[in-house]
Amino acid sequence: MKTYLIVLFSIITISLSAQSKESYQVINLLGATIYSEPKFEAQIVGRIDLGKVVYLENVFDEKSKKRISPELEVEGNWIEIMLDFSYGYIFSSDLSTKPTELIIEHNDMPTVNIFGKELDKKEYPEQTVIDGESYPMRKIITAYEFALINETLFDGCHDTEYLLEGFTFSEAYHQLINLHSRKNNNRIEFPAIISREGNVWNFSELDAIQELQLHDLGDGKFKITLYSCT
Repeated sequence: MKTYLIVLFSIITISLSAQSKESYQVINLLGATIYSEPKFEAQIVGRIDLGKVVYLENVFDEKSKKRISPELEVEGNWIEIMLDFSYGYIFSSDLSTKPTELIIEHNDMPTVNIFGKELDKKEYPEQTVIDGESYPMRKIITAYEFALINETLFDGCHDTEYLLEGFTFSEAYHQLINLHSRKNNNRIEFPAIISREGNVWNFSELDAIQELQLHDLGDGKFKITLYSCT
């Protein structure tokens, strides 16, 4: 009985300790890499899956940058976490403090969104004129805590605009990757950055997705735009 009480007390103590620490959630589709030291050249000792909660022990004040491609790099801090018998280090660009919703898509590939709670959704018909002829189309507007999604559907084609607010650059980038990647033969394929024009990044086509762009509007505001046809 005494042994049982000691074990139970230890479990409660660990649980309360975790709850008192600041938590992040993994938003990198490929998971958050754990390094043996706070530098990218250090040994990789593990990985934490998408959507999992990470409790931090310490945050290093000095900013660092992680290069995604020649046209894009994300800024962040090194975060110290407790492993079984030692410490590990994760770069903060793989994480978010926003509540994440883990979604299992139809192809069994998990993704997350960090839009927050859905607040409102409206759907209504409109008309568009092409060469003097009027054609029907459909508009869908969905409002979330941190995002507004505008969709226009016409003749099998789909224009989508995501307006994000209160995001970091890394959150906006990872949200785009989560939204528009796919699983092919047990391998995750995601859009690659092909060019940059000022504060607009252009991504490669993937399946029916075309003209995929990430716009940095400043002050924590971003826009993701794309066009797709089936």
